[in-house]
Amino acid sequence: MRRIPTARARVLSVLTLLLTSAACGGGGGDGGTEPPTVASVAITAPAAPPSFQTLTRTVQFSAVARDAAAAAVAGATITWNSSNTGVATVSGTGLVTAVGNGTTNITASSSGITSPAVVVTVAQVVNTVTATPAAVAFGAIGATRQLAAAAVDSSGAPVAGAAAATWTRVGPGTVASVSAGGLATALAVGVGDTAVATIGARTARVPITVTQVVASILVNSTGSDTLKTTGRTKTYTAVVRDSQLNTMAGTAVTWSSSQTAVATVSGAGVATAVADGNSNITATAGGVNGVRALTVRRYADTFTLTPGSGNITTPLGTNILLGLARDSVNTNLPISWTSRTTTVITVNPATGTQTTATAAGNGATYVVMSAGTRNDSTLITVTGQPTAPLTAGVGVGIGNIFTSTQNGTVNPAVDTIGVGGTVTWTFNGGIHSVQSQGSPSFTSSANQGNGTYAFTFNAVGTYLYNCSVHGDLMTGRVVVR
Repeated sequence: MRRIPTARARVLSVLTLLLTSAACGGGGGDGGTEPPTVASVAITAPAAPPSFQTLTRTVQFSAVARDAAAAAVAGATITWNSSNTGVATVSGTGLVTAVGNGTTNITASSSGITSPAVVVTVAQVVNTVTATPAAVAFGAIGATRQLAAAAVDSSGAPVAGAAAATWTRVGPGTVASVSAGGLATALAVGVGDTAVATIGARTARVPITVTQVVASILVNSTGSDTLKTTGRTKTYTAVVRDSQLNTMAGTAVTWSSSQTAVATVSGAGVATAVADGNSNITATAGGVNGVRALTVRRYADTFTLTPGSGNITTPLGTNILLGLARDSVNTNLPISWTSRTTTVITVNPATGTQTTATAAGNGATYVVMSAGTRNDSTLITVTGQPTAPLTAGVGVGIGNIFTSTQNGTVNPAVDTIGVGGTVTWTFNGGIHSVQSQGSPSFTSSANQGNGTYAFTFNAVGTYLYNCSVHGDLMTGRVVVR
């Protein structure tokens, strides 16, 4: 027989069902629990607020997030912040790095909750004084150098706001002086003086060395820079100086001549003239040169020309001219000869102690003898010379010949004319041309069979020509007087 539940039993059954449902999450839930809520964040390390004395130094911070029951919230994300990143920075893992003098607040945050701040102080302390330059080497007496000094902490970073350095000198004081502001001045060649920079209790030392380095050389001599006689000498002296123009007494100097064919120079600076020309006399020391120009112009102390005058009365007659030129130490000087008017007189050779003057035309002109810085001349009068015509003619014809119409000469056709005279070539058949064999250049039309070609000669001389078609089978010569 089945038992019917009472009302009380039904109520108890319902309550039991409700309690069971609640225990299982109630109403069909997933069976999980809510994550703990961050109620506070605290920085746990370092134990005391750090104070940095050196830039770039670091301290590792750590923090913990807790719930309302003060239990640590596992897996909570912590973020870090520095209120003044110019003093110290903080990484995402809490590593704090000193950047500059001052104070900053370091905080940690999680889920919008921020920890109380930890004050970080950065106050650099001078660890070392560094000087610039670390040493001074002067190359001249009187030279100066401004020294500089900086205070740095143990990391080598400059200490902001540090006092300026005070400079002093230690040593005998004979080599260099140092002002309170750090200006070092070279006093004499030597070593032993040191500049000292002081900032607080720290110092830096700068050793000072003074030498003299050659910067310039002044070459001196007495009198004119021109030597007039071969074998004559001139003494040079050299003043060696540093960059402050202080004389460097006792410095060894070597001497040289740029043109030894003009002048030589001894190790003692004595220059000797050799031949006419120009040369640079150079003094060298320490890789530096000093230069002075020397000119050699030999002066003819003995100078004669004979004869003092002359006459030529025969056609193409000659006079012999003699010259003598010597300087004061009896050295022969080169002699040159020129004719003032080559249409009256020509000279050959143009150099030497003797020349031949040859009549070229009637008139009078001077033959000039030159040697060194002197010259003289002799007047030669020319008469009896045939007068050259100012025109001439040449036939160019069959048979491959040039024929002078004045004298009948053939291959070569020879014509004599005066200066300014004109030669006219007449073409009488065949294919020919006229072309010069030197200067001045004159050339007719190529392959010419008729007509004429003319050329005017304006200077004394002998001029050769041929046919460009037949070469040396057809030749001619024009003599201009």
